[in-house]
Amino acid sequence: MKTIKRLLSAAEEWIFPQEVGCMVCGRGLPPENEGGLCMACAALLEEQALEQAEAEREERRPSAEGLAYVRAAYPYDGVARRLILALKFEGMRGAAEPLAETMAGLRTGGEELVVPVPTTRRRLRERGYNQAALLAQAVARRRGLPCAQALTREDSRAAQMTLPASGRAKNVEGCMRADECVRGKRILLIDDVYTTGSTAREAARALREAGAESVGALVAARTLAGGRGLPEFLQRSFLLAKRKGQKSAHSDREPGKL
Repeated sequence: MKTIKRLLSAAEEWIFPQEVGCMVCGRGLPPENEGGLCMACAALLEEQALEQAEAEREERRPSAEGLAYVRAAYPYDGVARRLILALKFEGMRGAAEPLAETMAGLRTGGEELVVPVPTTRRRLRERGYNQAALLAQAVARRRGLPCAQALTREDSRAAQMTLPASGRAKNVEGCMRADECVRGKRILLIDDVYTTGSTAREAARALREAGAESVGALVAARTLAGGRGLPEFLQRSFLLAKRKGQKSAHSDREPGKL
């Protein structure tokens, strides 16, 4: 009986196929659409890519210690943020493709091996995949480069997104190990979101200790100034950390100097 039901269900899907919806807004897509985004959301995503490129040209923010550079495809906002959340928490693996398309086109430094930032074994069991690995594989495929999951991460740490900015660096300190396959290689590190740089810095440390020649990072999105795009409690932690840093810098100045 179960077999008959499965056959009938398969026949129904073949005769009356389900309409595929946009990964962001859910609007129905024509059969020939292979990108997973409607025209409106695709246009908004393209605008975000242009905005991020312009912002990075103007800001020239310093990279985290141990990284040659950090390049972001999008700001962590709008359509890009929705795609990342769908990829990370809703099992929508196809969301990696449009993100990786722009990531792969960013200027880098002639790297030889693509390596994703690792997740923990516990998180991998819960989610079924590592979103950074899906992005890394898609970027590597587009660039014609090998991809290796050469980093591992300890389970016994809190999730970074649950911590204030001031606690992130300590939380990941010493939590990663790199495989010998990175020795002598220029590494292209891949992650979904760059926030404080703590995770990328720890990954770079592990890769360089294993003999990597250099490490540059590509991320799908970078948080906006003040942590905008993050949950409210994390935005508050960004502001508190910033104020603390400004107060410390002021106290270190000599009298009469700015």
